[in-house]
Amino acid sequence: MASTTTPSARAQSGEVRDTARTATPGRQPIVIKPFRIFVYVLLTVGALIFVLPFFWMVSTSLQSVGDITRGRAFPTSNILSVSEVTETELNRTLQDLLDSGEFPSYLQGVRGQIESSNRQRQLTVDQYLRTQRYGYAELRIKNEIPGLKNVWPFDKRYVVVGGLAHYIEAWDESNFSEYFFNSVQIAALTIIGQTITSVLAAYAFARIEFPGRNLLFSLFLATIFIPTMVVLIPNRKTVTEFHNFFTQDFPAKQDTWGLTDARRAVAEPLYDVVDALGLENFLGLGDALTVDGPIVWPWMDNWPALVVPFLASTFSIFLLRQFFMQIPEDLWDAARIDGAGHLRYLFLIVLPISRAALITTILFTFIGTWNALEWPILVTFTDNWRPISYGLYAFKTEAGSDLNLLMAGSVITLVPVLVLYLFAQRQFTEGIATTGLKG
Repeated sequence: MASTTTPSARAQSGEVRDTARTATPGRQPIVIKPFRIFVYVLLTVGALIFVLPFFWMVSTSLQSVGDITRGRAFPTSNILSVSEVTETELNRTLQDLLDSGEFPSYLQGVRGQIESSNRQRQLTVDQYLRTQRYGYAELRIKNEIPGLKNVWPFDKRYVVVGGLAHYIEAWDESNFSEYFFNSVQIAALTIIGQTITSVLAAYAFARIEFPGRNLLFSLFLATIFIPTMVVLIPNRKTVTEFHNFFTQDFPAKQDTWGLTDARRAVAEPLYDVVDALGLENFLGLGDALTVDGPIVWPWMDNWPALVVPFLASTFSIFLLRQFFMQIPEDLWDAARIDGAGHLRYLFLIVLPISRAALITTILFTFIGTWNALEWPILVTFTDNWRPISYGLYAFKTEAGSDLNLLMAGSVITLVPVLVLYLFAQRQFTEGIATTGLKG
């Protein structure tokens, strides 16, 4: 019997089957690329190698002396236990607490040691906590904020037991907190000054035509290859000369130059403002506004020696100059049509679109200033302006380093850098990726 299916019907059925096969794609075959696996393994091992020192630092800062001696990878003792105490309890002797049966729970771990020591039993709780270097710390939280301390008086005392107590001990040890705030001030002043000089110099090299611009920039860029150690002694000699001038010659000539009378006319109202703001001890403002004697502005062992030599950075100027050169000329032409000059064009157009490059230079400046050690040792003689990198030496004793306190101090030193990088990570990556290298 002949088939009744027409050719057109068979063609349509064939198209339906082809469409069904097309609509149901097959599973893609798994392709194993040995080179890609090798790259992933290599990157993973590299990441672990870089993370391992940070992990060891944090773990060691939380460990007791016994755990460190045994080479533990993780702390086995308590990490954190907080107990609120009163001033009356802190002033009681340990012998009194033992006799009354009111021995505090936070000292139960060392009770046997206290009972066997006649000297320790005569100490007050406050004295014992101050002499106990490992695992015990006294924390006082008091509201000292002007305007709020009278409205919301807050004064609490706590005893912190465990690995995190090492951070409180490190903060209070040998002026470490003072070193920290010194570094904050030095970094802030250096960042502000260096950013201003770098922006102006980079814009001049990138956008302003003047005779010898390329030659001057080439000579300036060559200084980036000079090792830092080579310029330490010349810089110190220069700073010493400025120090001698502002502490000897300048005070002797103020009357001759008429500075004393002018200063006397404006010093008193300005000093009242500075005193009201609590800034009389900030950067020597109180001494500059005092009319009892001539102005003496020491540089050595003071912030100028730590800031002024670093107000210009070859790397920052080079990075910003390369970024500024990528800005289209059409923007400058449009700004000129609107009547803008170089300064207005720089601050209203160039800087807002150069935020990534600015943040990159600020981040590098902060890291370099925060980690500086050789130069501060050369120009400081007391703890008044020594930075936090010098403060880490406080944990070295004749018997060796207090590793848990040293590592706790190192973590405290590292935290501001990590916080700044986390907030500026996107702009930092964009600044490095989009900055051209032509020029």
